[in-house]
Amino acid sequence: MTNTDILLEDLEDVLDDATSIPLSKKCAVDVEKIKTIIEDIRLNTPQETKQAKAIVDSRNTILEEAKKEAADIIAQAQAEARDLVARDEITKAAQAEAAEILAKANEQGQQMVQEAQNQASDILNNATTQANEMVTSAQNKSREMLTAVNNYADDTLLSIDDALYKALTDVRRIRDGISNVQRKGK
Repeated sequence: MTNTDILLEDLEDVLDDATSIPLSKKCAVDVEKIKTIIEDIRLNTPQETKQAKAIVDSRNTILEEAKKEAADIIAQAQAEARDLVARDEITKAAQAEAAEILAKANEQGQQMVQEAQNQASDILNNATTQANEMVTSAQNKSREMLTAVNNYADDTLLSIDDALYKALTDVRRIRDGISNVQRKGK
């Protein structure tokens, strides 16, 4: 309880102790006592007013600091939220870009495999065609050579046969000639 509260209670006590004046609504009070209490109230009021003002100022300062701290906390939370959103957006963008790169790489890989298969198929077809042509050419040359060898052999055998026939004919003629000479000489 403050001094002012005590002094106000004292003032109430003085008024409660006042004597009623008969046939009126008025009371007789100890004026000196009331003046002393009022003077004490006046003397105490500036001190208590100062204390109240100091308390109000302190309260206002505390409220301002609390508001400032709350604003700082809110600003920091908002900044952190923006950072988290930005990081999340960066992460999502990076994931989307990675997915796109992976899809392109898969597509390019499939195209390269398809192109390689097509090239291998073309090379195999060309090689098969060339091999078939070479086999056909070799078979044709082989037939031609075999025909030439057979013709040469036939020609050679005919020549040998003719030569043998002529030689045999000559031998027979000579032999007949020798036989004729021997018969004539006998």
